[in-house]
Amino acid sequence: MNQNPNPIDAHLEPLYAVLSRMLGLHRQLYETCKLERDAFIAADVKLITEQTHAKELIIETIRQAEAERIRISTFIALDWKVPLKDLTLNYIIREVEPRDAERAERFRSALTALTVLIERAKKMNDSNRELVEKSLEHVNAMKKNVLGEAVPATDTYGNQGQKLPNTSGARLLSTEA
Repeated sequence: MNQNPNPIDAHLEPLYAVLSRMLGLHRQLYETCKLERDAFIAADVKLITEQTHAKELIIETIRQAEAERIRISTFIALDWKVPLKDLTLNYIIREVEPRDAERAERFRSALTALTVLIERAKKMNDSNRELVEKSLEHVNAMKKNVLGEAVPATDTYGNQGQKLPNTSGARLLSTEA
């Protein structure tokens, strides 16, 4: 690694530290999504609640890390005189590589790993959502079936045992007889 870092690159190490933290958080998010799925399959309400709360906490922590990443990126953009919207990780890698190939490779590895973890967590979360939606459809269908059979089709007789008007109950004899 470069022994005398360029003062313009002073914010690169804090940026890499935030990216490393985000990698760990996205790993946790993916693992929590897997545990959440297991809880859904087991129909363990307590575990579902625990995993959902854990996931919410991880997501909030990711948002905080992302805010820190943007804050550090703002300083880099000012130092490098580049608009913040143009300062992507790929841009940083291209700029750093000629003078510090090792650092550029660390950023490249972090970018690749983060991209993969985000995609995996997204797919697992989407799969969990589909599982819950299908489960709700089944529960609603079962509820409709149970309630449909529990409610009589026609109210032929009232509470006092008297035939209610405008009902057509079963007839033993036809009216023609």
